[in-house]
Amino acid sequence: MVRSAARRLGAVLLGCALVVGLLLVAPANGRPTPDRPALAAPTVATVASPADVDDVLDYWTPARKAGAEPMVLDADGNRVAARAAAAGHATARTTATVPRSAGKLFFTTPQGDAVCSAAAVNTAQRDVIITAAHCAHTGPGFLLTPPSYYTNFLFVPRYSNGSAPDGQWVGIRAITHRQWIEDEDLAYDQALIEVAPRGGAKLVDVVGGNGLAWNYPARESDVSVWGWPAEAPYTGETAHRCTGSTSSFSGTADAKIACPMTGGASGGPWFLSMIGPHVGFIWAVTSRRTVTGEKYLIARPLTSAIQTLLAAAARASGPVAARPASARAAQRARVVLRAIPARVGRGQLLRMRVRTTPATRVVLRFRLSRSRPWVRNRVGRTNRDGLIEFRLRPVVPGRRWYRANTARAVSDPVRVLVYRCPLPYDRSPAVVEATRCTAPVS
Repeated sequence: MVRSAARRLGAVLLGCALVVGLLLVAPANGRPTPDRPALAAPTVATVASPADVDDVLDYWTPARKAGAEPMVLDADGNRVAARAAAAGHATARTTATVPRSAGKLFFTTPQGDAVCSAAAVNTAQRDVIITAAHCAHTGPGFLLTPPSYYTNFLFVPRYSNGSAPDGQWVGIRAITHRQWIEDEDLAYDQALIEVAPRGGAKLVDVVGGNGLAWNYPARESDVSVWGWPAEAPYTGETAHRCTGSTSSFSGTADAKIACPMTGGASGGPWFLSMIGPHVGFIWAVTSRRTVTGEKYLIARPLTSAIQTLLAAAARASGPVAARPASARAAQRARVVLRAIPARVGRGQLLRMRVRTTPATRVVLRFRLSRSRPWVRNRVGRTNRDGLIEFRLRPVVPGRRWYRANTARAVSDPVRVLVYRCPLPYDRSPAVVEATRCTAPVS
């Protein structure tokens, strides 16, 4: 991987120092000292105490927020200088609903104040956000900058032109992979940050929490990426979104999506599926972007390693406080109901297609078991061809049954299987079996 001259020189000097250190402290058998943590173990750092929360809030004045520099990594992972946006210049705001669970992340690095993007995660503690590791930790560090976590973390959900519609949340703990800290391994460019409660309320209770999905291939469809790009031509004052299909970047395990977002979008969530306008399943966070040629955002899809970060966050937070009759059968007649597809991932699109007489009122009902009563779900009217299609995104995993009825007839029940996780683009049994997720909550 290409690195700057300063980093290469720093790595050489650091390597020399490590050799000298090993000669001085390594045991006679040449094995590593036992107090060195395993490479795969995440690291946890307290970046602010509860007593510091007000100080961090006071630190982030409007002037400091406006002056914070966007973090930018190029496609090779090199830090590059951001292009400042022209004063007073603003890009068009997205017309899509900005998820309450996504927001702008402010923090302080050894070089100064900076910005990225992040999103809330549903955990038992209800106080965690996910972002990129390069938005939380220096990595191995520079020539004169030792490795360290950043400070003054401030997460602002739905940030817009200086406003904080869902409050400002101060980061008190940061967690990332040791592979990032020691080797700046881009496969591990993810971090979790625990935020302090506000007025006794937890973050997820206010904005909702996203599920995390891992072990998905780089190729997926209907992906939505959110971020707060702050590098020209963007200003960082509003959220932006890119949607589309992803594919493998340069034949690696990384995923890319066509998107013009710039610095400041780092750490923004890549949604594989939504269960509503504000939460869904995050399967990656923005890591890098191309700076020449076609405009892509790049991310490594989450792997099973994200579970080590979730476990570390849970340990750091401590223990969690504890938190009738069937309907009468209707007459069978010519109402035909079909599920497309009959197997769907949680939060993914399910189309229930009904065929009956033209211009007829149709009621779609469902139930979660054969012993429960039918519950009305949607109502519509068929077109002149006698067709109507109901578009659903079921969020309760398991088997469910649907049926459609008119005033005179009812369809046969149709069974649908809703998987606990979104289904990947590649639905071969081995790939589906490998995928895992946590559940989102509105």
